[in-house]
Amino acid sequence: MEKIIKKIFSLKDLKYTWLLLISFIAFYTIFYLDLLNEPSYVQITALAGYGCAFITASVWSVLNYINLIKFNIMYKKSSNINAFLDQLTVSREEKLEIQGYLEDYIEDLIASGKQRTDAIREAIESFKVKEILSSSKNSKIFNLHAHYYLLGYSFIMVTAGLFLRVIYLNVNSLLLLSLEWLLYLYGIGFAVLFVIYKLFDIVLYKKIDEH
Repeated sequence: MEKIIKKIFSLKDLKYTWLLLISFIAFYTIFYLDLLNEPSYVQITALAGYGCAFITASVWSVLNYINLIKFNIMYKKSSNINAFLDQLTVSREEKLEIQGYLEDYIEDLIASGKQRTDAIREAIESFKVKEILSSSKNSKIFNLHAHYYLLGYSFIMVTAGLFLRVIYLNVNSLLLLSLEWLLYLYGIGFAVLFVIYKLFDIVLYKKIDEH
């Protein structure tokens, strides 16, 4: 359970945040103006704006997924100890122990005549044993990213939305209401995206197995 919680709240895994931020700002601005000008129905221009915000978020989701595959540590040779350690959801003390082990192993390999880059790669590859893989941010079922961080963002955004609801009941501001709904919708969107990413993983693995 502790490992799952670490994976869920490993929030730095989100990539291309600038693109997602554009979608946030676009949706928030359009939703606020829509409520301000004509709250009884959705105007055509507002629908177009929502569509642009959705398309931008969709483009972000595709790029984010591709980036996670491209930089998955289990799919490429690694020649950087820090990058490898960053993929492990273990305590700081355990990372220091692993780092010390790897550095000692690397020095031994260098002493035996290997180049430093080759020694780093070999040390890291030899260290990717079953018990270490089970502590990685990569899923036990898939060798792709487990995507749990999406659930972390979903939880945080929905919780923040509920908090704003309490404030809104006392302040009654359209700005707060717009932000509240943005948090709800994008928070739910992150949870849905988690499921979609998992389905993509299944399809991708079927393709890999076929070849």
